[in-house]
Amino acid sequence: MKFEFDDPDLEEVYYDRSKSLGYTPAIDKGFRKVVGFIASAHTELDLRKMTGLHYHKLKGGRKHQRGLDITDKWRLIVERVRENGELSLLIVLVENYHK
Repeated sequence: MKFEFDDPDLEEVYYDRSKSLGYTPAIDKGFRKVVGFIASAHTELDLRKMTGLHYHKLKGGRKHQRGLDITDKWRLIVERVRENGELSLLIVLVENYHK
C-alpha cells in the first residue's frame, strides 16, 4: 500500500536504523515493523486481516484517523488519503495512548 510520512523525523527513523524515536529500541523496532506491514499490504483489508495490528478507526475529534498497535501501549496513527481514486496512508505520529 502506498504511504507517506507527515513527519520527516518518522521517515528518517524508518529508513535509517541508526535513528531512534527517542523511546525504547522495542518501540523503534515495532514502528519499523508496522510501517513494513503497511508497505507490504495491497489494501486496507490486508491490514484489517492482520489482527495483531488492531487496525481501527479512532473516535471523537480523531475519527478521521486510524490506529495500528505497535505494542500494548504504543500505536501508530495514520490518516487515509484518497487521490485520483487511489487510497494511501499518511503516517502522522507514534503515541503512548495509556498516558
